[in-house]
Amino acid sequence: MPTDPTPDTRTPRKIGAVPSPTPLRRFAAIGDVHAEDARLAHVLTWLSGQDVEAVLSVGDIVDGAGDHDRCCALLRAHAAIVVRGNHERAMLANPFACQPRFIADDSLAFLAALPVTRRMPTLRGELMLCHGVGDNDHVRLHPQHQETSQAVIHALDPLLADAALRLVVAGHTHRRMVRSFPRPVGPPLIFVNPGTLHRGYPASVAIVDLGRGQVEFHEVLAEPGSPILVQPAEVVPLRA
Repeated sequence: MPTDPTPDTRTPRKIGAVPSPTPLRRFAAIGDVHAEDARLAHVLTWLSGQDVEAVLSVGDIVDGAGDHDRCCALLRAHAAIVVRGNHERAMLANPFACQPRFIADDSLAFLAALPVTRRMPTLRGELMLCHGVGDNDHVRLHPQHQETSQAVIHALDPLLADAALRLVVAGHTHRRMVRSFPRPVGPPLIFVNPGTLHRGYPASVAIVDLGRGQVEFHEVLAEPGSPILVQPAEVVPLRA
């Protein structure tokens, strides 16, 4: 297996070329990329064979050791559904705040156009794609932690009050996670964090299969000098 199966960004296979009004059944989620272009290329090529209807990206594409422009090109070429992370926000406010010091104009235009959140229909109701928690890209939800921060509670409360919202796909912590937040009435709100591609953390990607009611986490193994591999890690059921 080649280490870096870079797709042809001129004529790639479009995973989700036009976001469909048809509710999503099975989709992929990519966590914080942080300029890991080789890992991103491999994951996107692998996902092309996984029968997913769309690829969602939680942002934080920039600020890392790899090629920022290539990451932007890959996400555009695969028609990924992307939102802005806190690192994009910082870089757009101050281009010298992130590595590298130079990024191409077309990449800057792509990043500047990213929304903070996106919503889309799924088999289980509406899904929100964001970076942190809703409009706040800097608060963190950790696995199995009780929320005591007023900032987290303030960001989470309007999502819980939105009865139409059933799923949130988010990142920021670099830790893969599925958490269910109960509501006084109706089904819970489920958060899915796919993890990250950052080389400083255990890397992973997620496939959310709403038909089967589960999240399939896959590890992305990328040791220096070895081929990049994607292998199953765990399957987590989605509680109703």
